[in-house]
Amino acid sequence: MSRRPKLDRLRARIREIDRRILELADERVRLAEEVGQWKLENSLPVRDFETEREVLANAERICLEFDLEPTLGREIIRALIGGAVKVQEEIRERRFHGSKRRIGILGGRGKMGAWMARYLYSRGHDVLVHDIAGRLPGFRNTSRLEKVLAECEVLIVAVPLADAKDFYRTVRRAKPGGIIVDLFSLKSPILTEIERARAAGLRVTSLHPLFGPDVYLLSDCILLLASCGDGDADRSVADLFAGTSLEIVTMTVEEHDRAMGLVLGLSHGVNFVFTEALARSGLSAAALRKVATTTYKKQSATASEVARENPRLYYDIQHLNRYSPEVFALFEQSLATFRKAATSRDPRAFTKLVERGRAFFDEER
Repeated sequence: MSRRPKLDRLRARIREIDRRILELADERVRLAEEVGQWKLENSLPVRDFETEREVLANAERICLEFDLEPTLGREIIRALIGGAVKVQEEIRERRFHGSKRRIGILGGRGKMGAWMARYLYSRGHDVLVHDIAGRLPGFRNTSRLEKVLAECEVLIVAVPLADAKDFYRTVRRAKPGGIIVDLFSLKSPILTEIERARAAGLRVTSLHPLFGPDVYLLSDCILLLASCGDGDADRSVADLFAGTSLEIVTMTVEEHDRAMGLVLGLSHGVNFVFTEALARSGLSAAALRKVATTTYKKQSATASEVARENPRLYYDIQHLNRYSPEVFALFEQSLATFRKAATSRDPRAFTKLVERGRAFFDEER
């Protein structure tokens, strides 16, 4: 028997309040479903960012009325908005009535290949998986590449980048009638093969999902469509994602790798250099964590995630991108500029550097 009856009573009341809160959350989700249905019938998008800002601001005002920390209200409402977006996206996907297509996933045991298989199957398509590493549970599988090439209208290529050239050569010889769609993070290593495939009469386009295989909600996610010059193939593949909240950004395959040199290569590189400097410092991660600032916590959290990724994939992103030398030069020049400004007795150079950074990010507002 508890010796703390008062504490037990207080905790029991808290559990009752928690239950009432979750009952109200359930009621809110049911209302969000009705809102989502109305949006679908009236051709409105799932996300309304202006309304979301108003809802979050209202939560802060209510918190102030009750002398609560405004960030508490924002975090609670942000979670509720996430739940509402999820159910509204599900409504939209259930109502999709596009034509059912036969889609082959080549490399379906990989993380992104498996994501594509699950996503396309959930949209009602007939998915066939081929992977030399084995079967993907829950799907139709075949060990015969020729079967996929012969039967499928769309061939999604999710094999390792190191195998890309051999794959394109095999496919070019087979001359499949389906659209070939790769998911590679870089396009430079396969540009020649893409051109040869097109010259052989094959239909080719290229995708790059800018999200990970664990994503569930597609709102705020971006899919790059790197056009290879076949407009019909581009539109046909983009239609696989019609009716979702996914944002599709189109560029040429040539433009793709220069952009990836910065958003992938440079951002990864900064984190690897940050981690390497820490490892060389002689101080342990535990010791630094005890005195961590807000900026350090944010940076180290990102660097820690990057350090745990597939090293061969991240090596390929740096090594195989023909724009990497340009990015390395920018990095070295910027580090030299920073060092000169930080060691100068005159603070104006450092102020100018900071102001240039602010102006860069202010452009997107």
